[in-house]
Amino acid sequence: TYQKKFHFLLRRNLPYPWLFQDVPYHSLKMNAQMICQRGSTALQSQRVKPVTEQKCAIRSAAASRPRTLGSTIRMSIELDQNGPTAEGSVVSRRHAGQMMISSVGLAAASPLLTPLPALANPTNASEARANLLTVIKSGGGYEDVQAAIDQLVPYNPTANPARVPELQGEWRLIWSSATAEVTKATRDLPLPFQSIQLVGPGGGMEEGRAANLIRVLGGFVTLKLSSSALEDPTNSSAVTIGPPFRLELLVAGKSIPLQSVESTESPTTDILGNQLNEFTQLYLESTGQAGDIRISKVTSGDPAVVDSAFVHVRI
Repeated sequence: TYQKKFHFLLRRNLPYPWLFQDVPYHSLKMNAQMICQRGSTALQSQRVKPVTEQKCAIRSAAASRPRTLGSTIRMSIELDQNGPTAEGSVVSRRHAGQMMISSVGLAAASPLLTPLPALANPTNASEARANLLTVIKSGGGYEDVQAAIDQLVPYNPTANPARVPELQGEWRLIWSSATAEVTKATRDLPLPFQSIQLVGPGGGMEEGRAANLIRVLGGFVTLKLSSSALEDPTNSSAVTIGPPFRLELLVAGKSIPLQSVESTESPTTDILGNQLNEFTQLYLESTGQAGDIRISKVTSGDPAVVDSAFVHVRI
């Protein structure tokens, strides 16, 4: 019954319901506590008038035992003909559906932990590294993560990080700052996703090329943006990202070209710019093994993204 009601809401209230028709209910992993908190806060701060006489009341029911990432919460969705109930606020069905589904992607990417601030004074690289991972995993705020980054960067173990072969490979994004384009693009993504970066031949790209991928539905649908990625001849820690840009949608392995920008002289599109952005590699672990951490920051280029920071882990 829960599954039928959940899919009914998905198909009736989302702008692209076909994306969800074949998604198993239990594959939409939700963090019970976070969804309850987000839903309660949204309902208390914003009373939305129903668009029809039929109203939708949402009740979140979670088991009494502690929940961990990957556990599911059954969402009981009831059509209430009589207005507000004692157990929940009342909103329009469309707003309720969008609010709930927006919470799925956010909750699935965040463990059920209390956000932790950065340690005041890590005394060595191991402490600083562990501290950064803990703050990110616990869902720490942007300022806390940035503080932990600042503590780890002085321990960078790799000289000239933009010129070593270990920079190449496949990297998973585990954190990005609020100004980063990937943060803006995925902030309200309604499904769990992975953001992957491929660098050079070691990441399956051509020499001097890199790509950023956003994988949804286990990679069945992937948005891929590729670009040039060249060493900065004047800065051994920086990589210059620029045209030619290629934006494509991959569905079940089939490529659907969307947009492209060939050079810095080419006109921009509604999504792609034509600027050169310099990404300084602040910290790089160069063992070449899974789990290496890399921290980078946009230090020049498009003013909208300058100072954006990223934390990647090698996979």
